Amino acid sequence: MRHEYEIVLVGAGNSHLQVVRWWGMDPIPGASLTLISDSARLPYSGMLPGCISGTYSRSEVEIDIARLCAASGVRLLLAKAERIAHADHLVALHDRPPIRYDFLSLNVGSQPVLPIEGSEQPDALLLKPFYRLLDRIEALDARARATQDPFPIVVVGGGAGGFEIGLALRKRFVDCHHVSVTLVASGNQVLSGAGDTVSRMGGGALSRHGIGLHTDSRVTGTDRGSLLLDNGQRIDCACCIWATQAQATELIETSGFETDDRGFLKAADTLQSVTDASVFATGDCVSLESHPQLPKAGIFAVREGPILWENLRASVAGESLKPYRPQKLYLFLLNTSDGSAIVNYGPMAGEGVWAFRWKDFIDRRWMRKLHQAYAGEDRMAGASNEAETMRCGGCGAKVGREVLQRVLDRLETGSSADVILGCQSGEDAAVMRVPPGKLQLQTTDFFKSFIDDPYVFGRIAANNALSDIYAMNGKPALALALVTLPEASSRVLEGQLFQVLSGALETFREHDVVLAGGHTTESMDFQMGFTVTGYADEGALYQKQDLKPGDQLILTKAIGTGSLLRAAMMGRCDAADWEAVIAGMLMSNASASEIFAAHGVSACTDVTGFGFAGHLLEMLDASGVSAHVKTDQVPLYPGFLRYSDPERGEPILSTLHDANAHAAARVVSGNGHLPAWLFDPQTSGGLLAGVAADKVDPTLGALREAGCVHSAHVGEVVERSERSELTILV
Repeated sequence: MRHEYEIVLVGAGNSHLQVVRWWGMDPIPGASLTLISDSARLPYSGMLPGCISGTYSRSEVEIDIARLCAASGVRLLLAKAERIAHADHLVALHDRPPIRYDFLSLNVGSQPVLPIEGSEQPDALLLKPFYRLLDRIEALDARARATQDPFPIVVVGGGAGGFEIGLALRKRFVDCHHVSVTLVASGNQVLSGAGDTVSRMGGGALSRHGIGLHTDSRVTGTDRGSLLLDNGQRIDCACCIWATQAQATELIETSGFETDDRGFLKAADTLQSVTDASVFATGDCVSLESHPQLPKAGIFAVREGPILWENLRASVAGESLKPYRPQKLYLFLLNTSDGSAIVNYGPMAGEGVWAFRWKDFIDRRWMRKLHQAYAGEDRMAGASNEAETMRCGGCGAKVGREVLQRVLDRLETGSSADVILGCQSGEDAAVMRVPPGKLQLQTTDFFKSFIDDPYVFGRIAANNALSDIYAMNGKPALALALVTLPEASSRVLEGQLFQVLSGALETFREHDVVLAGGHTTESMDFQMGFTVTGYADEGALYQKQDLKPGDQLILTKAIGTGSLLRAAMMGRCDAADWEAVIAGMLMSNASASEIFAAHGVSACTDVTGFGFAGHLLEMLDASGVSAHVKTDQVPLYPGFLRYSDPERGEPILSTLHDANAHAAARVVSGNGHLPAWLFDPQTSGGLLAGVAADKVDPTLGALREAGCVHSAHVGEVVERSERSELTILV
């Protein structure tokens, strides 16, 4: 499908999660969808108090954004949006280049008002953003249980958020008699905006559970472990939780949109910004012109989701948009963390176990829909019968000159005294001089994209390409790019090319490498690679043939990218595992190479596509030796065993795994079992080197100090086995 329009969602709120889910069932023809989120995991706000109190586990309340996007065919950018340059249709991102959009939607929530300076100190905890809250609650739990001294927790805010969090914390610490919970409300009663009946029920719940309540009170300052109130009172406080009135996020404030008097983005009934019709907004961040007093409640974001979805489809198709009409009456359910809940619907109110069961049913149904979307039970592959013009092959598949030139004009490709002619010269080839006394090293690497984020893909692809030079104790100097982009409009091509080259250049700048040229074409898949030129001193080369019996084997990175990347493509890789493997692939081998040189390493390779066994065999064959591998010492990425173990169900293995496993004939196992990691192909893998026995500890110490935290002593080189074809013993 040729993409003409780019739709970008900023924020993983309830409206956007629905759009992502529906995209997986029926994507909008002619468009691509990108979600920008601060985190790959997000707790559902409706079940958050229940998780804090212990009613639910984290896995029950957390939405795996990475898996949801992978299963739905949506590009996920794990990044912080800092500003919307709506005049240029750009989203400015923290520490990476901006991303372009044709249509944008904001579902970024709100943040608590912080009435005093220092509200973000370590003894203060903000209710939002929600994705950080559970980790900070767990840290609070550890602090509270590490002492027997009085530990007063104060929740500032008498609305629904503060009420539920206060009761949830009281339940969490029910066995800790030294922990107390107090609620400070600015109104004359708790839940004052919900009516007298609900407020009385709320006050009764606080009283039953021994939670202190200060009404008609505002915090004005802090003093030596206490909060100061405007009525002169002082409240002891070991931790303050801010659940105060909502205010607009910094993103809205800095982006120049027309806002209401509280700073929330002003929108028409079609959910379009009144400033720019190409920008939509939903949830807590928006103020509807026709309903400026609409409460900041999750129910409205959920109901706005279908209208947003329909209006995005209509915008791409050039059709008229639908208005959103908020319901006059809505269900209001509050968890009291004792197996009961308070319910309010218009003039009706009540409380009891039955109300919590109702709330639990609604919340679990919502989560089940999202979980099923990436468990494979709710997915429908969108298809289009639209006929498309066949694209040319050969040189006719090149990206247009103007697109390429516009991208190059926006990039800083680097410079070096040794690179005489490069990207900006416009010549047919790069020209460089070889420094006197140096050997020239050259390597080529190229592969298909395994991640929807082109910027991160560019960073990893560049890192992977440089690794071959570092594996020989060289210093990379120049790179030529080879990029294949999926067929799209010139505007979309330009955006993708800029992102992927920006990522690559970020890596190259860190390593003083000049991007001197390359070749860019269109095809069906997104692919990228580099030819890298580097230099080395002749007498200092690491070579595979220099292993000796007695050398100890050190590996600098964890194993398992093949299985995890396949799991991610299938929408089955958990967010935590995904984040760990991305961090590993982004880690450079430059420091490890320098440390190996300082500790006398002479034989080295990088572990990449052929897997641990394949690359170790290359070294062993070149050196005429064998090796004992300590299988229990080989570092593995989190989740690898869970995905690859056949005893846990159908194993998820790389498509290259079986080809790599042909090396099994040359591996001997004491228990007859060969672990899957031996043959798992690595992307941007670590270095594997032989080092003298007395250098193992200092080498590992230096590696870990340099950030190679998974470095491990994984084996020993021994004399060649009598059966020469068997060279690895595990």
